[in-house]
Parts: sequence; structure tokens; C-alpha cells
Amino acid sequence: MCALSGPAAGANDAAATPTPDVVEKAQNLFKKGAALYESKRYALALEQFRASYAAVASPNSRLYIARCLADLGDLPEAYLEFDQVAQEAAARAKTEPRYAQTEQTAQLERDEVARKIALVNVTVANPESATSLTIAGKEVPRARWGKPFPVKPGKAEVVLRTSTSSDVQTVPVSAGETKALTLGADASGPAAAPDDASQIPEDQADVLPPESPSPRAYLRPYAYAAGGVGVAGLAVFTVAGLMANGTYSDLSESCGGPCPPDRQDDVDAGKSQRTVANVGLAIGALGLVAGTTLFILSFSGGGAGETSGTAASPQLVVGPGFTGIRGTF
Repeated sequence: MCALSGPAAGANDAAATPTPDVVEKAQNLFKKGAALYESKRYALALEQFRASYAAVASPNSRLYIARCLADLGDLPEAYLEFDQVAQEAAARAKTEPRYAQTEQTAQLERDEVARKIALVNVTVANPESATSLTIAGKEVPRARWGKPFPVKPGKAEVVLRTSTSSDVQTVPVSAGETKALTLGADASGPAAAPDDASQIPEDQADVLPPESPSPRAYLRPYAYAAGGVGVAGLAVFTVAGLMANGTYSDLSESCGGPCPPDRQDDVDAGKSQRTVANVGLAIGALGLVAGTTLFILSFSGGGAGETSGTAASPQLVVGPGFTGIRGTF
């Protein structure tokens, strides 16, 4: 992990720059959370990351809050948290470029979570000051109206309340689906349709395609495979090389020069071991170069990608004062 210069975990724009003591506190809390996260004690890790974020509002701490929520199975809340991380990191990246990677990582993991849940996008037409919107039992802030709101697959109840009426709709949704609704356009008639509804098949007029992940994100499985081949090749090179060295050392000591015919089998064995070692070295080098190249390419470009769920995958390790890459092959 490489140290970052400057106040890596600066407070939000509206707050004063944190003191060194506060930054140190946030970093210590983050490290405790990271250790708990590594041991899969996600609930306890979540407490530490939240405390770290409360001390110093770093998008990196919030990224791990979202990851903990995802690992605890609260995918709708994790989606919202990843979305907030992406927005916060994007704002900070304008003056602190180091947060650009945090923004990209949050977007990748948010979009991966979106494939496991459903999204309901409700547009409220002609809202009043008393109008409120509830989706799947959760009140939606006005700032979130007209934006995808995460729900569990199945049936989601959408309730729009005004000072004089209440409009309740039950929307069937499936994993990976985004459904759009417009409510409140006319109390005496059906909700208004989007301007381009005439271009959409009638039975799919309220369905929007889910966001597609970036193809480059799917280079990672191939990177892991190539890396694994590279590691295996180097292991073969090491073992076969040691065996070949042992064989030739034994022949050199016992023969003292050209070996007699009765030691030809040992000579042939040494040559075979040397050949296997050379082949292992070549495969190992090629595998590691290919794996490293594919892994780097998988992070370039936008879109969704791998998530830090229960499956083994590389993760960007970021904290108030440091960043790095963690991966499992």
C-alpha cells in the first residue's frame, strides 16, 4: 500500500479541515474495520467504518460501509450507499484527483448489486409541498424522485400521497429489472406516459433496460486464470530446477567427469528435469504478464464490474490515509 500525501481523509467541503488527532482517530477506526472485514465480521466492521466516516467524512470509509451492507445481505441499502459514495467521490475528485478511483470502484460495485435487485423509477408530476412518495415501505426523499430506487425482487408497493388523495400501486419487478412509473399527473385519469412512450412496445412501456456492465470488467476472470497459470508455471520451474540442480550436483560429485554408461539414466533424468524447469519458467512468465495486463485493462473504462461479495475477487483497498490493491487468486 502506498501512502498518500496531504490530508487524505479531508472533511466535506462545508466542514473545517480536520485536526491531525481527528485524522489519526479516523485512520485507526478504519484499520480496525478493515481487520474485521477481512475476518468476515461484517456487522462489527460496519460500526468501525461508520465511526471513521463520522470522524472524517472520507468517501473511502463510506465505500466500505456500502461493502459491509452488501455482504450482510442488505442489497437495497448497499445500492443507495454505493450511489452516494460515487456522487461524493466525484465531487471531491474535482479538487482531489485521488478520489477518481473511488468513484469508479463505487460505480462498478453499485451496478453489480443492481443486477441482483430491482429498481423502481418514479416520476412525480405536479408535486405539492405536502406530496410524499413511499416505495416498498420506505419514504423516498424528494432528491431521489425520478431516479432509480432499489427494492427486493418480487412485488413493490408504490404509494404517492397528497394533501387530498392517495395513489397506491403494486409493481411486479424481477432481479436486474428497472421499472419506470409516472404518478400524480392527473387525479381524474391515468398517469402520464413518457414523451417517447409511442416508440416502446405497449407491454414494455414502463420497463427500462438495466445498466449494462462494461465489457472490460469481465476481463478479470481471465486475468485470474492467466495469473494462476503463471504462478503454477513458476512453481514447476522452482521444483524442477531444484531437482535438476540436485541431479547434476550428484553426478558431478560421483562421476568427476564424463559419467559411465551405467549412469546414463541419471543423466537423462537431469536433462528432463532441466527441460521441465525451462518450460515452467516460460509459462510462468507469460501467465503473469498476461494476467497483469488483463487485470489493468479490466479497470480502464466505465461500467459495472466485479463486486466484493462472497466470491474471491480483487478489491481496491482505500482508507483515509492510504490506498492499494488486494486480490485473491
